[in-house]
Amino acid sequence: MSTEETRPGSIAEPSPLDSKKFVAYLVADLGWTVLMGYGVYAKMDWPLLMAMVVTKGFVQSGYILGQAALDKYVRVAKITSGIKEDK
Repeated sequence: MSTEETRPGSIAEPSPLDSKKFVAYLVADLGWTVLMGYGVYAKMDWPLLMAMVVTKGFVQSGYILGQAALDKYVRVAKITSGIKEDK
């Protein structure tokens, strides 16, 4: 959890690094970046490098769309349950 001071009665937001899914995404993204860097360094064929770029793009898009769907689900659940947010 964050060590920042929060307002009395407010809920502290967890850090993104507390999420196992986010850490797994970072590791996967770092792995693809290292592989692409090695591919450029080793002068791999263009189609193989493009396959790496497309795969990395799909992984990123999948994570972002998954998070957006989860946020929408949580928002709908809060609305239907009557929980009010303080902003």
